[in-house]
Formats: sequence, structure tokens, C-alpha cells
Amino acid sequence: MHNILLFIDLDDTLFQTKRKNPKGVIPATLSAKAGNGSYMTQAQQHLFELFYESDKVKIIPTTARDFRQYQNTLLSQSPRIETAILYFAGMIIDKGIEDKQWQQQIQQAYQQLKLPISQLLTQFEQLVDNHPQFTLYNVDDYYITVKAESDCPKATRDGLFSQLKTLETSEYLIHQYDRAFSLLPHFLDKRYAVQYLIEKYQPDLTLGMGDSLTDWPFMQQCDFRIIPKEAQIERLFNAK
Repeated sequence: MHNILLFIDLDDTLFQTKRKNPKGVIPATLSAKAGNGSYMTQAQQHLFELFYESDKVKIIPTTARDFRQYQNTLLSQSPRIETAILYFAGMIIDKGIEDKQWQQQIQQAYQQLKLPISQLLTQFEQLVDNHPQFTLYNVDDYYITVKAESDCPKATRDGLFSQLKTLETSEYLIHQYDRAFSLLPHFLDKRYAVQYLIEKYQPDLTLGMGDSLTDWPFMQQCDFRIIPKEAQIERLFNAK
């Protein structure tokens, strides 16, 4: 019986690319086996195993990854991990099946948007199309992401991202991290999915683990929080 829930962000918390951390040696994604993916460090693996080996802990990946990207992770293949929060909370899956109640809530929220994703995408295309060092993604109609190439100069990246910020509306939130710029509907927030699952499972203890500013709200719903060294959250605290 699981009486502890661990909500864990994936990228840059549990694993990352070798570009971000050359100490990563343990493949964490299927693509890593071919030399192009994400890896865990020894420390990350030990931390994960600490919870994975306990029958009391239900591990719930809480990630911005889409369904296909999540399926690329090795942990998604584990029978011990049944539930996951995907698309920044746009989808909750349990044993490979989408949670219908949560799906209905999300669909209703999208229907109420005055500026739908499709229209916002058109505005993004007008700014991004003339910049070959950037790629625009419509993430399965859940949110929009613009990603800069790894060799894109920081000044060029910051310049385009500043232009994209002018497209923000009250219905959308900005998430900017490293080379990626995303615009999310305000309801696409991990904390709401975490609240939903806490209410559903009624655990005795909740743990939140994450690295970025978009993780902090969901971590605040938990009894205890775990933050990696040199995380975006930590840098924010150190700056105060």
C-alpha cells in the first residue's frame, strides 16, 4: 500500500543531457543508448533508487514532456511507475490510460480560452520563421515552445525571446529556461494536477522534487521539497 507520494520532475532534476552535466553516465532515455539522449549521474541514480526500492512510495513523474517524449524515458517502462503528469499538467495517465475526469477538466478550460493555441501559434510563426536558429513547436495543442539551437548566440536568443514576450496575454504564462521559451495557458500548471492526485490518493506524506520555477508551485503543495544543486530555484533563492 502506497502511503507516500513522490512527485518528481524529470529533465534537469532526475536526468539531463551530457551538455548540461558531463557527469551523467547512466542512460535515462531510450535515445541515450544510441549516444543522444539524457543521462543520470551516480548521485541521481542513488536518490531515485532510494525511493524506487520502497514499497511505501508511489513515484509520480511530473513533467513538461509530451506523451511520446515520456515514453522515451526508461522509467516509463517500469511496472512500479503507474501514474504520470505530462504536458505541464495537461494530461494525467494511470497504467497507460488517460485519467478521464482530469481530461474533461482540461478540455473545458481550453474551450474557454479567448485566444486559442491555434491563433497564438500563427503569431509566433510570424516572428520565428525568419530565424533559422530557432524551432517552433506546437506541443500537441497543449502549449507552444520555441527552442534555440545549441550554437545560437545568447544575444540572439535573448533578442527573439524578448520579442515573443510581447505576445503574452493574461490567459498565458511564460516559462523560459535555458534555450527554451514556452507559452502556457494559465491553467496548465503542475500544481493543479498535484492537488488533484493528492485529493485522489489521500497520502500520509507527500514529497516534491524539481529544479525550475515552474516546479516550485507544485512542490509547495507537498510536505517536503527536494531541490538539486545549482537548480534554477536555488539560484533564485541565492539572489535574494
